Amino acid sequence: MKFINFSRALCAMTLMALAVITAKAQDQVAPAVQDLVGTAYRWGDFAELERLYAIYGKAGVRSELTGTPRLDQFWKGIGEINNSNLRVTDEYYQQLDALTRQWAHQYPQSVLAQLLYAKTLMAHAWVRRGDGYVNTVSPTAWAEFREYLDLAKEQLQKTEALAAKDSTWNRSMLEIGLHLDWDREHLMQVFEAGIAKNPDDDDLYFAMQKALLPKWGGDLKAVDRFIAWADKNTREKRGLEMYARLYAGLSYGQVHQTLFTSTNASWTSMKIGFEDRLKRYPHTDHRNMYAYFACMANDRPALQEQLELIGGKFEPIFWGGYPERTFEACKKMAQQV
Repeated sequence: MKFINFSRALCAMTLMALAVITAKAQDQVAPAVQDLVGTAYRWGDFAELERLYAIYGKAGVRSELTGTPRLDQFWKGIGEINNSNLRVTDEYYQQLDALTRQWAHQYPQSVLAQLLYAKTLMAHAWVRRGDGYVNTVSPTAWAEFREYLDLAKEQLQKTEALAAKDSTWNRSMLEIGLHLDWDREHLMQVFEAGIAKNPDDDDLYFAMQKALLPKWGGDLKAVDRFIAWADKNTREKRGLEMYARLYAGLSYGQVHQTLFTSTNASWTSMKIGFEDRLKRYPHTDHRNMYAYFACMANDRPALQEQLELIGGKFEPIFWGGYPERTFEACKKMAQQV
């Protein structure tokens, strides 16, 4: 099958997939980055993808409003096309595999082509597994899941030297290793090599923190130690921002309302971290997060200030499992005399 046939099939299936999903902009300042990348991928325009990668794939370049790394925005655009949750047929992902494999072979010196093929195989792995709980996954699905992850791992291993400056390689390998049950020391080596490439890869910090959670065989003390290390590693450049964000992520994903009793999280330090972030990026999303944790810490003055600055720009995603109830309770707390 010729390249143009892959492109047309990809376009048709993508348009069908995008018709049944609701897109949510994750970075209000530059959705155009994701849109440009998604459009180029949808039409099989690898030259345009390579051009955009050269612009947005550089380490240390961030959105001026939110502070989100541009590299993340680039891969979110890719994710709009090869996300495993698109609810399309397996044939769609087979076509993606074929298309990105062709690009990888056609452009052997392209970091993007090699990473894109690996990421497509990773997405296909999750399609084969399904999104159900562990005890609902059949032995056949588990075998196929591991098979595709092994293929993705092999693809990354072949291109490790080529991707010497791109921490996306490490982030992908860390995800694969987590699901292939690598030991913690091995995962930490992958993480540290990625941070050495790109100290500003925020998602790499969150991926490593995830690997240390009790769910994955770790414990909260290990997470505390990791956050202390990350804080030390980033404080000179970013203040206490990463301290606040990593503990916030731990709360949302694991300990919820027990953050200040089950971990070493200090509200005094988190508060400084949120303020450090807002000094650079005074975005509504960051204020919602700050206000939520001020409420959790019973810091009424900080809560009042942030709610006033938020105004009507309430973002439910930052307010826990029952956003309206939590938000209303926090508003009542702020209004108390």
